[in-house]
Amino acid sequence: MAAEKVLVLCATGKVGRNVCQALAEAGFAVYGTTRTSPEKLRQQGVTPIVCDYTKAEDLDRALAESGATKLFVITDYFGAAGRKVAREVQQGRQAFEAARRAWVQHLIFMSVADAECFDDKTEHIKAKVQLETELRASGLTYSILRPCAFFENLDDASNWNPLKRGVVKFLSDQPIKYCSTYDIGRAAAILFQNPQEWAGRSLDVISWQGDLAALARALEAVSGEKVRHALAMPIWLRRLLLNDLHHMFLYFERDKGPKGEPEAFRTVVPDALSAEDWFRFHNRYANGEPIVSA
Repeated sequence: MAAEKVLVLCATGKVGRNVCQALAEAGFAVYGTTRTSPEKLRQQGVTPIVCDYTKAEDLDRALAESGATKLFVITDYFGAAGRKVAREVQQGRQAFEAARRAWVQHLIFMSVADAECFDDKTEHIKAKVQLETELRASGLTYSILRPCAFFENLDDASNWNPLKRGVVKFLSDQPIKYCSTYDIGRAAAILFQNPQEWAGRSLDVISWQGDLAALARALEAVSGEKVRHALAMPIWLRRLLLNDLHHMFLYFERDKGPKGEPEAFRTVVPDALSAEDWFRFHNRYANGEPIVSA
């Protein structure tokens, strides 16, 4: 029996690459869109389709070339949308319309946990709320994944937070809820494999909760080395330079959001990654050295 074909948009990004890995491991024939990095996808066992996923004609071509009957939709506020809510909405809307034209059997949209609960100053969430509403009215067979803070942000050199030996940093030192982008992909595989159960439903992707000190203890346990923890920047500077993200963290910290719990997600993905699990899975510092000694 031939493997079911899935097309992943923005496949070489922070989320896309691990979603592709998880879907491939689950037995899907995975195709991924990329503008410039087809070899990275081939190395993962993913069939690359070089295109601009923000353009309708490229989406149509990608779906036609892949023959995919399932579509994983990622929209990109900070990059491809240029921090413009209207552009991100257009990205999602075009993906939904292309899915309809291609008779896609099941579409999964990646939103944000508790997207409707953030205040108006959290700009990068607004498009997700609008797109969830449009998707529900689209007539497509769909599911929505709603992740919380990514473990991957603990090693994010492009945003000035590389993971270095002996220290872990983040934009918050308070207890918040985390997940791995790999578990987003593992959840997507389960939803794609059970479309009747998950059609029209959403799932919060939340696998662990803890503060920055607990993250440091997790890295110590995995690396066998003493680890200190520190804020990536003072809170006053976070507010000044990253006002959008600052207000997202205020919801995470003060309101104890998102409302979902790791135990609920584990009823779907029983071995969802804890902080220790993620450090083992990631297994590298920003300079390429392994976290776990051979």
